[in-house]
Amino acid sequence: MTVFKKILAFTGSILLVIILGGILTSLIHSGLVIATIVIAVAAILFFFSSKAGDRAQMIATGLTKKEYKYIRTNLEEARVKIIRLQKIMTQNKALYSFQERNKTLLLTKRIYGIVKEEPKRFYEAEDFFFSHLDSLVELTEKYAFLEKQPVKDKKIYQTLSDTRTLLNDLSRVIEKDLFTLLNQDVNNLDFELEVAKNSISKQKKKFERGTKDDREQAK
Repeated sequence: MTVFKKILAFTGSILLVIILGGILTSLIHSGLVIATIVIAVAAILFFFSSKAGDRAQMIATGLTKKEYKYIRTNLEEARVKIIRLQKIMTQNKALYSFQERNKTLLLTKRIYGIVKEEPKRFYEAEDFFFSHLDSLVELTEKYAFLEKQPVKDKKIYQTLSDTRTLLNDLSRVIEKDLFTLLNQDVNNLDFELEVAKNSISKQKKKFERGTKDDREQAK
């Protein structure tokens, strides 16, 4: 249950209890007693609404509250890194060709988007979030720093060349990360296609038997 939803739930509980408190006011004249009852009942209602929200979230995502929070934290960190990466690539167009730059950004955003929609799939892309994305951002930043230097020697030029090669290799690694993430979807689709084919085959055989019986009866 998100913090915003919890605040709404607590506010709703307070309003509900205030209404009940207004009714009790005509029966009880002690403001302290009413306030105590309001707070106590609101706390109880908030507790149960929070538990219900957490359970609903667990059913919807397949994750515990702790797991969900952990994944959301890592997703937010990844979002910030991708923004940094996009900014650096835009400012240093010599680093990648237009096509390579777009492809690399598209790969990172696609992986991020899939996991954001289905948080439990985070564990299928841990290498991307904990290693490959970090390396991509750090190498790109270091390349941009060296590229901006007004004076370069042979060693710097060689380092820049090696870094470009490594970044291209890393882009292919991230492409494999996406394929790994999509593998489950491909397997699910293959299964659904197989089920659909079997169903169509059964219906076709049934139809053919029915047509054959009709012909025999017509004779």
